[in-house]
Amino acid sequence: MHLFSILAKMALYASVDKYLHGLFGLANDPAAEVRKLVCAAFVQLIEVRPSVLEPHMKNVIEYMLQVNKDTDDEATLEACEFWSAYCDAQLPPEILREYFTTSNSSMLIVC
Repeated sequence: MHLFSILAKMALYASVDKYLHGLFGLANDPAAEVRKLVCAAFVQLIEVRPSVLEPHMKNVIEYMLQVNKDTDDEATLEACEFWSAYCDAQLPPEILREYFTTSNSSMLIVC
């Protein structure tokens, strides 16, 4: 099982651009379950390989802020997980600075 996990990670790293393209393509799917899974995928990526998301961080952050306002509670909760994972990944806080306006910061506190 451990070998399978290693091979799966290697395959993902080899095709990460295609994977990200697919995630961004599914991001605005009308199905809440799909949006929840997209959020979960971004959370997993930032936990295991944050450098992969860094060039796309502005889009990912904007997406997570959007899903934080989703009508589906499960999608919203999954999006909230992103902020914790972001902090755990020890990414530069400057990236978030432009999003900390009054309207957005109150939304983050709700999570």
